[in-house]
Formats: sequence, C-alpha cells, structure tokens
Amino acid sequence: PKSLRTLLQGTRGQDTVTQEDGPVTVKQGQPFHTTCKYHSRLFNALLWYQLRKGQAPQLISYQAGSGPRPSGRITTYLNTTSKSSVLKLEEVELLSDTALYLCAVQ
Repeated sequence: PKSLRTLLQGTRGQDTVTQEDGPVTVKQGQPFHTTCKYHSRLFNALLWYQLRKGQAPQLISYQAGSGPRPSGRITTYLNTTSKSSVLKLEEVELLSDTALYLCAVQ
C-alpha cells in the first residue's frame, strides 16, 4: 500500500503550526485523518493543502470558524478554542489521495 503522509510545519515569529502525525499507510477504502495544532496571535483562517508528487500545492480547505466543513470525501473540523484542526478523508483512493497533507494558518 502507498503512504499518505503529513509534514511537520515550522514557525513564523511567535506563531507555530505543527502536525505530529508521521507517515501513515492506509489501505484502499479505509478512512484517513490527520491533526494540525497551531498557536497564532492573529488568526484569520486555517488552510489545508494537498501536495501530490510533481504537482503544485492544491488548496483543499479554507476555514475561518469552528465546526465541520465538508467537501466531497474530505471534511475538516476546526476548533478555535483548542487551536486544532482535523482533516478526515473517507474511503481512501490510493492513486488520487496519495499525497502530503499540510496545514497553514492565515
């Protein structure tokens, strides 16, 4: 099986964005999730990007308020109180979903 991976994010001044999950292997048809935590003095939105090998990053979620944001097989959940976000992917399709999933704060 191919891997769905997440990448540790860095710092911007006093702001930090981290993903603690390492490489994850998921079988076809199984769900996948990854968590992002942030600390930011000026928070406008949390963004999730999908990076496929050899392609430009694709914005897959932009979320400014708490709660779920469904979009097709992907749902992101933002909790501004705990300063975290979860990306959930239903029924992994190996070819199209094999990628890095990265979060960023705006």
